[in-house]
Amino acid sequence: MAKINLKIKDIEDILLSLTPEELKVVMSGMTINKLAYKIDYSIRERRIARTELYFRAEPKPHQKINDKPMSPEEYNAHRQGIWEQIICQ
Repeated sequence: MAKINLKIKDIEDILLSLTPEELKVVMSGMTINKLAYKIDYSIRERRIARTELYFRAEPKPHQKINDKPMSPEEYNAHRQGIWEQIICQ
């Protein structure tokens, strides 16, 4: 198979020399991948939803359990448990 060396200028000249009917025939024979122009945000959306869920469920340092403030150890254990349930799925 012979290698074709066409430059952009050559292609432009060929396209300019075509009539509208010939150009329509050429374009109808071309396939365009419509998915190439679609951006998939599903992974980003799942990651954002998981992060938002974590920050909604995370305990606050001043939060009380049984009307007593949490100790730093209880707070860290509770926070770690929430993190494992949500982030480490």
